[in-house]
Amino acid sequence: MLRLGVDAANIVRDRRGIGRYARALLRNWMSRPDRIDITLLVPDLFPQLLVGRIAAVLGARNFRVARRTQTPALDIDVVWYPWNGMTWIAPGPKVATMHDVWPFASPSPDARIRRHEQEPFRATAAHAGRIITDSEFSKSEIAFHLGVQRETVDVVYLGVDPPIDVPPARFGAAARYVLFVGEAESRKDLATLVEAMDRLPGPMRKDTALVVAGKGFRTEIEPVARRFSIIAAGEVDDMRLAALYAGACAFVLPSRYEGFGLPVLEAMSYGVPVIASDATALPEAGGDAACYFAAGDAAALSQVLARLIEDPVQAGRSSSAGRRRAAEMTWARCADATLAIIERAARSANI
Repeated sequence: MLRLGVDAANIVRDRRGIGRYARALLRNWMSRPDRIDITLLVPDLFPQLLVGRIAAVLGARNFRVARRTQTPALDIDVVWYPWNGMTWIAPGPKVATMHDVWPFASPSPDARIRRHEQEPFRATAAHAGRIITDSEFSKSEIAFHLGVQRETVDVVYLGVDPPIDVPPARFGAAARYVLFVGEAESRKDLATLVEAMDRLPGPMRKDTALVVAGKGFRTEIEPVARRFSIIAAGEVDDMRLAALYAGACAFVLPSRYEGFGLPVLEAMSYGVPVIASDATALPEAGGDAACYFAAGDAAALSQVLARLIEDPVQAGRSSSAGRRRAAEMTWARCADATLAIIERAARSANI
């Protein structure tokens, strides 16, 4: 049996794709108590106070919680870091998941901020015996920016949960809405989607709202907020996100840089037609089931979006292809492959 320690500092509060990834894999592994024994390592002074909250988000209680400073005294074979970097270094074998290297691809001009953002990645490169990443694109980026040997980096595509049966979201008088999900980062390129929506033919633009799930996008939204309907949904929990996916006529991820693009699979699982930029790892996430446009080209995106809205046959084909893609990309597959890598790392350290 593998005795696994997990850096669980953000396991409750991280609502991003990284948090959903970590929780999905832990739920899967906790269903296999004959194969894996899990200790969640946290920075809190009184870790037992977290058990109830962690159990609520994981839907299981077959784990232990310990302060990470106790790690040397615990009977652990290997520690897994799912958070894109290491902010503390455990003794013994370590495996880390590095989803992307955005702080290196687009470094802050402020030296202090740059060091703060890059240091966890450098620590991972220095201390992890194996690095797991989400795409072949990210593997190349890790090797290029951090000087990591490619043979020490394993690619495991992310997965997706089955769709939750919830009533679809509705928004006032809008006949339909296009959905965007993401963080307020320049690389997400919400501005291109906003411009594309503004370019839709008049009647179509009038009847189509843009719903933005994510915080901090006021700069992109305010200049055109009066020209068509934009709804800022803010940060949403899993149930609200499910309702947003369920009701959308299309999902658009216009990012210029992604390590994978988990929302692409999430939207596909709900049968929502997906449009994504052709940049970085997004074609790996969407495969042949997504519609693509040249990153940053608002006119091209507007044309693709208009065709999906006005052609129900094409939208239906896109929906069916997306469901098939999502059915292949399960969290069980991702969890199996990730666990096999961690087990090999633990065995290699004990030879």
